[in-house]
Amino acid sequence: MKRILMFFSLLLLTGSLVIAQTVQISGTVSSSEDGMALPGVNVSAKGTTIGVMTGVDGKYSISVPATVQTLTFSFIGFKSQDVTIGGRTLLSVVMASDLSVLDEVVVIAYGTAK
Repeated sequence: MKRILMFFSLLLLTGSLVIAQTVQISGTVSSSEDGMALPGVNVSAKGTTIGVMTGVDGKYSISVPATVQTLTFSFIGFKSQDVTIGGRTLLSVVMASDLSVLDEVVVIAYGTAK
């Protein structure tokens, strides 16, 4: 009985250590042009498959391992940004627009035309 109690105590202690190794980071993503919140921005932890999208109000919340040092913010029409966490739990980002010229491509049944 004593061994079983010791085993479960050790299991409980190990489980609490694993939970303590994640960091909750939240913030807001907005545009540099007008300061408006950007919904649908992809926020991901660099080097992992962990990621979230911002809500309608531009806010996000992500749980990342304590070893992750950088978050990547990307959105169509804006320049992707890598932001260092640096021990912060509140991280708000202002994204700059990407003014690249795009060609119009029309797909037709027998080929493509530009």
